[in-house]
Amino acid sequence: MGVREFAFATRALREGRMMGAFTRFIAMACFLLAMLCVVTAVIPMGPDTIAGRAILLTVAVSAVLMGLRWLFTPWPTHGPAVVFVVWADVAVALLSMVMSTPEARLSSALYLGLNGIFAAFLLGPRVLLAHCVFGAVVIAAITVEGMSSGAALWDLGMFALPALAWVVFVPLAGCVLITSGRRALRATVRSAESDPLTGLWNRRGMLSAFGRAVRNVSEPQIVAVAVFDIDKFKQLNDTHGHTAGDGALIALAQRLRAMAQPGEIPARIGGDELMLVGLYSDTDDIDDLMLRLTPLTRSAEGDLTVSIGVASERTDEPHFLVDDLVRHADTAMYRAKRTGGGRCSVYGRPEGNG
Repeated sequence: MGVREFAFATRALREGRMMGAFTRFIAMACFLLAMLCVVTAVIPMGPDTIAGRAILLTVAVSAVLMGLRWLFTPWPTHGPAVVFVVWADVAVALLSMVMSTPEARLSSALYLGLNGIFAAFLLGPRVLLAHCVFGAVVIAAITVEGMSSGAALWDLGMFALPALAWVVFVPLAGCVLITSGRRALRATVRSAESDPLTGLWNRRGMLSAFGRAVRNVSEPQIVAVAVFDIDKFKQLNDTHGHTAGDGALIALAQRLRAMAQPGEIPARIGGDELMLVGLYSDTDDIDDLMLRLTPLTRSAEGDLTVSIGVASERTDEPHFLVDDLVRHADTAMYRAKRTGGGRCSVYGRPEGNG
């Protein structure tokens, strides 16, 4: 629930170098909530019972601890972020409930709106909807309780309606705008990182997807790069036209996409060259990759051949660079072409073992 939205917002904060500032802002909001509890305990509209003051003390202590957690521990995963929203909603609701007048309770409930903005930005519509329902119930309960104590609906409405607007409608409207913006941004990024002819990643998209894949693994991996080049592609274009060449590229791209396993990145890097990049845990996976690549050296109709070059290296090797692997795979691919094409060649492996 909201995992994708949380990952998107987290990546945006990290890549925009705003995560530190955002973390400090949330921590400061927690500390301000603790200060509000302390001030509320001594003002006339604050709680008039020992139990109410004890609740305020509990909320204040928990707010300080939560603020310290934001300052001194790593950025939370999705689950703890949802827990934070639940805690913040309950804390503000308790603060509101212990106030001595319904007007003060409704005014305190306004702070639920800050939680809604957090949920809208980081956690998406489902978590936000749960927050809005909770906030609406709190405001309705305070209003009904105030009316039962003799307050007029019109008088309470002056506080309840702004509270509903800030706690429910503003975060919902913000979520609609944020979600629409997210979708538009994803579409723009996808368009900028994909090849319009084949639908595969382009070079920029491949490097971006590879970077995300590397960040998602903790142990060193073997990175393999396979480069595909249709043999005699220029002759095909000259003889049958660019439509035939485009059709051959599209057909190879479709077969490459169908062959690729989850986590492998198929791309078109220019001209008639396609590429597959993957992260693997051991050499057996590389052997399996070679077996899967072999059928792609012939077109489905058998009238075209494809030269494939493969290079691999561990990510913990000194001076590891994916660009070097691409160059090595290119070298192996041209070696396959020089020996007749329609075969796989592995960089650094004797030709008889390719």
